[in-house]
Parts: sequence; C-alpha cells; structure tokens
Amino acid sequence: MQITIRCEGADASGELAASLHQWLLDEPDARRHAEVQLVGAAPVEGELGFVLDLVQLIVGSGFSAGSLGYTVAQWKKMNAPQLAMSFERNGRTVTVSGTDAEEIARVIRQLDEE
Repeated sequence: MQITIRCEGADASGELAASLHQWLLDEPDARRHAEVQLVGAAPVEGELGFVLDLVQLIVGSGFSAGSLGYTVAQWKKMNAPQLAMSFERNGRTVTVSGTDAEEIARVIRQLDEE
C-alpha cells in the first residue's frame, strides 16, 4: 500500500515534512516494514521548482494502520499539533486535524479499504 502524507496550512513547510520523514525513519517498525521517502510536489502557481514537502510510504503487511497512526500522532503532538495532515492513496485524500492516534489510524484503514 502506498500512502502520501502532507502537512496542510499556512505554517506547513518542507522542514515539517523532513521532520516527519526522519521521525518515521527513526521508528523501528516503520523502518522495518515500510519504505519511507521524502518527495517533491509540483510547484504552486508562482513558485519555481519542486518543494520537498511530501512523505511517501510504501507500507508492507507488517506495519499496521494502527502503528502508522500512532507514530504519526506522536510526531504531530510534538511538532505540529495545530496543522492538518492529509493522507492520500489512489487519488483519494482524507484530511485529519487532530492528534488522536485512533482517528489517524481509522483514516488510514479507510484508505486501505477503498
């Protein structure tokens, strides 16, 4: 399963994506069961070049939605509790504004069911 994660809002930056990327790489289960990449998004009108502001995961069967939800929630609580985060899979995007691990895991499970 491939999931793309983006921090949303005026305060979102490539630095936050890089921080989430590193957080996931530091998590043993994520490192063992997912391929985690920091990727660039197409520039917004008026910007030049690509910005590294997306975290992309290719998740294997050993890394559950609950584990990913918990890991992302912990990062969000420590680094960006005020920002919304969007999770995208197969063209479907769901945005979460809270820091509740169960809510994030539920969103990820919903994306997997589609």
